[in-house]
Amino acid sequence: MPQSASTAGSDDLISALPDVLLHHVLGFLDAREAVRTCVLAKRWGHLWKSMPVLHFTGAGQVQLHRKFLDHLLLLRDRTTLEVCLLKFDCYVAADVPYVNLWIRHALLCQVRVLNLAVFGGGGGMVKEMWLDNLPVVSQYLTKLKLYGLRLQGKFLDFSSCQALQDLNMTECYIHADKISSRTLGHLRIQDSIFLSDCRTLISTPSVISLQVNDCWGTTALFGDMPLLSSATVTFGNRCDDYCQSDDPGYCDYASCLDCYCTDDGSAGCVVLNGLSAARNLELIAEPETFILKRDLRWCPTFSKLKTLLLSDWCVDGDHRALICILQHSPVLEMLTLQLSEDRESRNMVPSKAIYNLLDQPFPPEHLQSIKVKCHEVDQRVHNILKSLITYGVPLEKISIQQESKSSECFNFICTGFSSIPR
Repeated sequence: MPQSASTAGSDDLISALPDVLLHHVLGFLDAREAVRTCVLAKRWGHLWKSMPVLHFTGAGQVQLHRKFLDHLLLLRDRTTLEVCLLKFDCYVAADVPYVNLWIRHALLCQVRVLNLAVFGGGGGMVKEMWLDNLPVVSQYLTKLKLYGLRLQGKFLDFSSCQALQDLNMTECYIHADKISSRTLGHLRIQDSIFLSDCRTLISTPSVISLQVNDCWGTTALFGDMPLLSSATVTFGNRCDDYCQSDDPGYCDYASCLDCYCTDDGSAGCVVLNGLSAARNLELIAEPETFILKRDLRWCPTFSKLKTLLLSDWCVDGDHRALICILQHSPVLEMLTLQLSEDRESRNMVPSKAIYNLLDQPFPPEHLQSIKVKCHEVDQRVHNILKSLITYGVPLEKISIQQESKSSECFNFICTGFSSIPR
């Protein structure tokens, strides 16, 4: 039972506080500092054993902290662990079993929020820590955050985590054919590498927010996400679905040696189908990233999409990729085109890529505005405006936001383009 003010020393007002408040205070301290509070007074002697937040940041190699963490977890009461955060600077191969054991111990303590970060090593140390290829089993885990780890298929099968809502993986190595969870609501994969022999399937049907940014390797296959509200997907040149052709803006995706190796014409949509239920969507890629253009031959209908942000990939060369997406977004209200700086303007030439263009009224009747963000109003911007006007977008719905070299932004309504032929 919490000790009351009447039984605590009259001169120690902090010690007179109930356990729940003292545990809250201990939660702001690193684990070593929290344990040291046992010398403050008799009242503090065993509080650390039942604190619900365990926050440990280890400078240097993991092996320097093994003894402390082993004793801490062994002597700790088996009370519920609300939050467990373990961060290490570096490690050697012999440390890996200990870290895996600490994770499983935290799960046995019914941890709800688990954060494990390993920032790598140097010299003779291994550079990525392998977690055990065992399922994560917990009825209590709601949030899992992982940094700098090698993750395998069984670990990424969260079917036994019925409370898991939030998964965040940053700079991880993903060796798995599938990432699966039926309860996950928020998924973020950042700067990670997909290393499976086939495309890793993201099977998360309950996800409402998704971020997959700047990942390496072969692009993951996005499964159905019928509850998806907002999604941001960013591709960089470290993605394997990146055309190395001398003239990637005009390559024939059906015969290009770089593109064809991952495109046999039968696999269908990789990314866009899974995103088709989104209400807010950002798709950012360089023109050399071909996976989104490839997907447009099977372009789904974005039946709920209200706001959309696209980058250069959809307006490089001709603008049929952009038109295809707009045709398949019947309730779209706001579109933003974000153009990169100092990119050479391309002439509008017929693209050899295959798009699922529709013969139907255009633009979407709900469309309220199109904003073109650029660093300079150049020929590329003029060409985009011509295409939009040609397809029936009223000039008054288009605006340009130009960012000067001094980074001062201003809106320029397209009155200057009134002479563009329609």
